[in-house]
Amino acid sequence: MKARIESFMEAFGMSEYPVLFRYADDLPKGTLFPPEGARTCLFALLAKTRTEGVPVALSPSHHGCPGGGYYLGFLDTPREGIEYFLSCGIPGKMEGERYIKTPELARARFAQVPVRPAPKRYGLFTRADMPHSADDPEVVVFFASPDLLAGLHFLASFDREGDAVTAPFSSACGAIVTLPLAEGARSDPRAVMGLFDLSARPYVERNLLTFAVPYGLFARMAGNIPESFLTTKTWGTIRKRIRG
Repeated sequence: MKARIESFMEAFGMSEYPVLFRYADDLPKGTLFPPEGARTCLFALLAKTRTEGVPVALSPSHHGCPGGGYYLGFLDTPREGIEYFLSCGIPGKMEGERYIKTPELARARFAQVPVRPAPKRYGLFTRADMPHSADDPEVVVFFASPDLLAGLHFLASFDREGDAVTAPFSSACGAIVTLPLAEGARSDPRAVMGLFDLSARPYVERNLLTFAVPYGLFARMAGNIPESFLTTKTWGTIRKRIRG
């Protein structure tokens, strides 16, 4: 895994290591949890993983935002009345985010989300270069600028006839955990573009989206690097821009 990560860093000219996700029963020393009872966005915590290498974990009792607890499989529902919260709200009781036109549409969308119960005690996020990052990640998450996204998209598609990347309507945490895990169970897994979630965007830089790759697809992409466009002059020009 380490060799594959380093090959990506070099080929793409990346300065920021990706974040790895896996379920775990044991945690590295110094793992950061959301405060109990606090509605803390996962992406506010992941800022410390990205910049300082601090591992972050969610659990049934420390999941921050209820959405994070739900999408990682620790809660049966994100919150009571979620269909109204995402749409028109309830006058006098709840302000709606107006992300979806009606509660009925919101309810239908939730019925399609492939959430699975968490198989272990924690959902763990680590930075790929840290010593406590294991060799068995389930998802590799890139925080990517447009140039990097373009390269990742083309590499994922390099040996495929059909689309290798999907960009669904989703919460930000669903796009880096729930959906990539579901893709990883397919015979032809796709990468998932995300961070379109307006509620999470204030916690990341304005020019970034996520590109979450099931680990099996990530390994396949790494194997394709030597014969791909990443060795061409065209990519060399873009790589220089990525490196700044």
